[in-house]
Amino acid sequence: MEENLVGYLLKALDDDTHRQVEACLRESPELRARLELLRRALAPLAVDRQAPEPRPGLVLSTLARVAEYRCRKLPDAPPPPRGQSAPLARSWMRRADALVAALLLVVLGGIGLSFVLHLWRDYYGRTACQENLLRLWMGLQRYCDVHDGNFPKVEEKGPHGVAGIFVPVLGDNGMLGADVSVGCPAQGRQPPHHRSVREMEELYARDPVAFRMEARRLAGGYAYTLGYVDASGYHGLRRDLGDHFPIVADRLDFLTQTNSANHGGRGQNVLYIGGHVAWRTNRFAGINGDDIFVNRDNQLLAGKGREDTVLGPGDASPTK
Repeated sequence: MEENLVGYLLKALDDDTHRQVEACLRESPELRARLELLRRALAPLAVDRQAPEPRPGLVLSTLARVAEYRCRKLPDAPPPPRGQSAPLARSWMRRADALVAALLLVVLGGIGLSFVLHLWRDYYGRTACQENLLRLWMGLQRYCDVHDGNFPKVEEKGPHGVAGIFVPVLGDNGMLGADVSVGCPAQGRQPPHHRSVREMEELYARDPVAFRMEARRLAGGYAYTLGYVDASGYHGLRRDLGDHFPIVADRLDFLTQTNSANHGGRGQNVLYIGGHVAWRTNRFAGINGDDIFVNRDNQLLAGKGREDTVLGPGDASPTK
């Protein structure tokens, strides 16, 4: 429960565990008091939070900061002018005092600093990924604006028949910002490869095997929509389909076949057509709760109908 309370504060729990903790908190005044104590202990950390990757020597630099401020006496305030009452004593602590108090609460509460930093890193890794997907969404949105509401389409075959082709398509149209990463920031930022659509077409004609390898690199740690097939044929996604259709997500871990490895197998961020990103703790994040990594025939191919979402890695194709 101690670890779950910290995870609850940092929003690092899966949905089921989060609900269980909330139920326990409603029934237990002691747990609520403990939660408030932990909240106060972690609050100063938010002030000094760094990038998702903790810098080397973070623990030593924190202890050095504490040592620098310990036992420091502030100078006395000057006496008030005649006729003016003395100011009230401060009830708040200096920032250094708050940091010392937070460290003491963490240590006395039996919470390992490494565990807290691990949860902190996990939370901000997910947040950085969400922000990156929203930057990617801006490029997809701009593409729709000038292509009659259509997102970049993965064709059924040929050099445009892999999911990763959407990256050079956006790049050729000047719609990939310099700050966009095709790798999940939780695993390290990965700028888009400078491959044009024409270069991919030439590589496809010259060496299909190398083409597939390059296609996977193009999409990096993400998976893109493979479209869907219905009675009228094969289709890519359009903006007017609805806000709740997934279009990009963290790529599936093909070794475990459970969740994305980008976030340690705990789940994946999913970008929806409406321009919002949601953290999902399992693969069933599509319309009506369908599996976003395979179609209704349990294959990594185009969806079987409009509401059958399939997101594939860069080298995935809509058809065999």
